[in-house]
Amino acid sequence: MAKLLVVLAVMCIVAAAVVRGEFDKTAAREKLKTKAAECKTEVGATDTDIEELVGKKPASTMEGKCLRACLMKKFEVMNDSGKFVSDVALKHAEKVTNGAADKMKVATEIINACAGIEVSSDHCQAAEDYGKCFKQQANAHGIDESYEY
Repeated sequence: MAKLLVVLAVMCIVAAAVVRGEFDKTAAREKLKTKAAECKTEVGATDTDIEELVGKKPASTMEGKCLRACLMKKFEVMNDSGKFVSDVALKHAEKVTNGAADKMKVATEIINACAGIEVSSDHCQAAEDYGKCFKQQANAHGIDESYEY
């Protein structure tokens, strides 16, 4: 379950699909796919931008960065000012971890560490900045890239 947290952090997307308090990975993946397709169209992203996102790689294009910002906004973890909304992220993390105290401790530490960083005023670049922070924090907490979600 701690590895699922990295998905939230690295991709800057908090999976919000739950079935009455129990996290449903299949529903979360489908919701992510749907939102990603919407954002791909909205920002003019390419299949390569999606592949980088899914592959947990930094965005190589501005459209890829904007794809991430769009997703963060659709999952309500980025506000209209381009700032990370930590209380929403914590609510999503609680669903994903089923409220497990040890996992929530790590989630809270990662979210708090990245919520206060200085980011670009450009929302697309800000999403990339947050993603970089989340990846660094996940690594610092011993969460590696071989997780499955």
